[in-house]
Amino acid sequence: MDNRQKQRPESTNRRPAQSAPRRTNGNQTRRPSPEAVRRAQEREKRRKQARLLRILAIVLCVIVIAIVVVIAVSCSKKKNRGNDEPVVQPTTEEVVTLPEKSTVELIAVGDVLMHTPLLNYADNGDGTYDFNSIFAVMKDDISRADIAVCNQETPVDPYSDPDGGIHFIFNTPTEIVDAEINAGFDVATQSSNHTYDMGSEGVINTVNYWRSRADQIKMIGANASQEDRDTIFVYEKNGIKIAMLNYTYGLNGFEMPYDMQYLVTLIDDGNYDLIVSDIKRAKEMADFVIVFPHWGTEDLVGDITDFQDYWGKVFTEAGADLIIGTHPHVCEKIEWITAENGNRALCYYSIGNYASNQQETPEVLGGMAKVRIVKEDGRTYIDESATGVVPVVTHNIPMGGFTQNVVCYKLQDYSEALAEEHDIYVNGRDYFNYDRLNELANEIFGSWIIQY
Repeated sequence: MDNRQKQRPESTNRRPAQSAPRRTNGNQTRRPSPEAVRRAQEREKRRKQARLLRILAIVLCVIVIAIVVVIAVSCSKKKNRGNDEPVVQPTTEEVVTLPEKSTVELIAVGDVLMHTPLLNYADNGDGTYDFNSIFAVMKDDISRADIAVCNQETPVDPYSDPDGGIHFIFNTPTEIVDAEINAGFDVATQSSNHTYDMGSEGVINTVNYWRSRADQIKMIGANASQEDRDTIFVYEKNGIKIAMLNYTYGLNGFEMPYDMQYLVTLIDDGNYDLIVSDIKRAKEMADFVIVFPHWGTEDLVGDITDFQDYWGKVFTEAGADLIIGTHPHVCEKIEWITAENGNRALCYYSIGNYASNQQETPEVLGGMAKVRIVKEDGRTYIDESATGVVPVVTHNIPMGGFTQNVVCYKLQDYSEALAEEHDIYVNGRDYFNYDRLNELANEIFGSWIIQY
């Protein structure tokens, strides 16, 4: 076979020769032409595209509806929160938790000592008494403190006759407790040199009367049993636990029965271990410890005794955070005490009288201790920027017939006109005026004086 008879290779650009139509019998399907196949493929492609478009449209509608629902719910929540509440935006930053901070504003005033002229004024003539006028001017100041403390100098034995101290023995009608409640006091200290004036039975009667008012005011310092004496009083306010302890230097020569030493705790060497133990136990139970000592020398203005200096350091080393003293009937200095073990306590050695009939200028100038106690990030401390003393004045108005109307003022609210009504001024027993009261307050308290 020559080369001309060889089959020529097909070109990719050459259209293949079409063969003649094939005949089929009845059971055979006619093979579609290429053009028909192409058109069928085009139709299938269009159907798939239409189906895909329908699916995309459905998905888009679902997304739009979801967005509308989320916006509607968000708007509804914002409306319910009100205009003042900020909308919290999501953030990927770490959330910082600030330490909790609690504060207690505590005030304490000095001796409430009801001499006979004050009893005479409060006597209603029918066997009842009304002492509310004593606290009327400062009632709002007392009530707004978180904790308000007063020193109830004398027994309140309802089963013994009232006694205003003519022979240096006192028993005050129980209405003084009612007046202290009405004024806004929360705690009263009862341990003093006069606590035993009505004897052991008088102490127990006094304790029981305070208990009858325990839902309105608490009393510390006098006890009816050993269990009472060994119980540490803790006052909780604004999440801060404050332990309070009250002791006296003596009982004016009276002695408690051997088997009733629990009635009052004396500040002496024999009770050194007991007092230190009290304070240490209190420190374990509470965030903050206050000791209220009845100590010092009467009418010793400004200065303190070696006894106060020594025991102030004992209290501090044992764990006291604050010391507020009474008894001298005049005011004494305020200072920080640092013990050898590093413990520190703020000490008001004496805040003087609050209400009495004592008639010397230093005896009518008192101090209202004001202390801000702060608990923050696991520790409790005194905020010195909001702590100090508010000088107060026992305003005695002579009514005749051995009767005195006593009203207590903050010195900042006192005036020369009021000073000229005072019994000291009227009777000319002492150089007395408004300026001298301010001078004396500045001499004793100095920079610790604050407004309230």
